[in-house]
Amino acid sequence: MKLLMQLSEMQHFTPNEQSIASYILSQRERMLHCNIQELAQVTYTSHSAINRLTRKLGMTGYKEFIITLAREFQQSTQNGFNHVDANYPFGVGESTLQVAAEIADLMKETISKNAAILDDGVLSQTALLLNQADRIFIYALGDSQIRAKSFQNKLIKINKYAIIATELSEWAHHTINVTSRDCAMFLTYHGKSLNYMKAARHFKRESIPFVTITATPQSELAKWSTLCLQVANDEEKFTKIGTFSSQIALEYVLNVLFSCIYNMDYAKNKQTATESLQKFAMSDMMNDI
Repeated sequence: MKLLMQLSEMQHFTPNEQSIASYILSQRERMLHCNIQELAQVTYTSHSAINRLTRKLGMTGYKEFIITLAREFQQSTQNGFNHVDANYPFGVGESTLQVAAEIADLMKETISKNAAILDDGVLSQTALLLNQADRIFIYALGDSQIRAKSFQNKLIKINKYAIIATELSEWAHHTINVTSRDCAMFLTYHGKSLNYMKAARHFKRESIPFVTITATPQSELAKWSTLCLQVANDEEKFTKIGTFSSQIALEYVLNVLFSCIYNMDYAKNKQTATESLQKFAMSDMMNDI
């Protein structure tokens, strides 16, 4: 597993280790010129705490840690990415146009990264599974539920109906009513919801297909899934200005999925949309859509 991903997930980290990891993730470029004494000072920890963390990450010590960190930065550069910090994409005192340019760079870089890691086979199978399902039950909370509603809205326009299972806290009722002819979908950047695990266990027992879209494909939820689509893991869970990168990534992948579904029966879906517009016009509802 990549070093930055391990730092972001903070699995089994102590409070001191979480503090160190948060600083590293929020000050990535500065870290390449930071010695162990300076890191201990700015994180109010100790040399031994930092060394314990580096060993927990599979490193022999701080020196190997910094070398590995630099290598990950270099690999990203070779892939054509500009290293926009997804957690702090703009700095203090920048002009409005500077902020605008950096957010634009973040959006472009996020989409490019996620396009690069999409797996053709998994993407095709996921689109087919969703297209064939009688109903699609989407599990999403917080900002991810906004992305789910956008996906739901697009599907409605081609006469496919998705249900936001986590809306109004009705996820348990929806879960027990999902059948093997349906498909469930989990939208979760870090994939650690206990309720999601309860639902996933039920789906496994009942042989109900489900898809997970996540930045942590090694999570238990992802491993249980029928199919898993990975998004880039660029955001630290606790230290960030906003959920810019994660939500751009989820929106992009969902837009791609919708487009693939649409493309499976392009003529029919186009006709459905045209006929709907004609019916709206005939029923005096054009101004309400």
